[in-house]
Amino acid sequence: MREHDAMRSREARITNHGPRHWRHLLTALGVIGATVALHEGAHALVTARAGGKVKEIGIGFGPPLFRLRVRHLPVVVRMLPLGGYAAVDPEQIPPRRRIPMLLAGPLANIAAGLLLMLAFRRHPVEIPTDGRRVGLTGFAGTLAALVRAAARGPGSIARLAGSMNVGLGLANLLPVYPLDGGHVVMSILEERGVPRETRIRFARWTAALFIMLARAAMLGDLRRLAGKEPGDQGTRGPDNT
Repeated sequence: MREHDAMRSREARITNHGPRHWRHLLTALGVIGATVALHEGAHALVTARAGGKVKEIGIGFGPPLFRLRVRHLPVVVRMLPLGGYAAVDPEQIPPRRRIPMLLAGPLANIAAGLLLMLAFRRHPVEIPTDGRRVGLTGFAGTLAALVRAAARGPGSIARLAGSMNVGLGLANLLPVYPLDGGHVVMSILEERGVPRETRIRFARWTAALFIMLARAAMLGDLRRLAGKEPGDQGTRGPDNT
């Protein structure tokens, strides 16, 4: 009997990693790609309207998969969906007019995220923890949480996508280089005539802090993925408000 139960358990694990699992993974990667596209697209759109030159909007890294144009803006989708970029030339724009361009990406994520969280507030969402507290989450932890949310249904992944957008927007507002908030501080310092050496020093110090935060997020991901099964992660039920 035990042998039969063990065989059924193995079959269930194989089923969970079949075509449906790959659909959930592709859905999660699509959410990440859409989040990045929104962020970088907002940067590029405001830059173009301010008179700056937009060379390219990149979604992902690595070899290009295909290229297209969206409202005259060149977009390239690359193989690895690990982030994105907006290749612009901000030096053409005065520092004061540069600030709205830098804020556009985070604010677009926050606005879209709040709308998703409100629209799907009754759906459960996972809160990544290390067993004791909510911690920093990097790419691997975010991807794993999105895959599990996709398995629960469209409402769950939509609400988690909302939380992810809000978190990404707020994180990018931190006055830390190379985040958008750090670039805002650099532009303000330039506008006020702060010497270039001082601005470079600020960038180096805060970049070191950024590396520490990224390392903490990566280690948190490794602890969660290595020490806990997917079903053991904390969840938040539907709101009653």
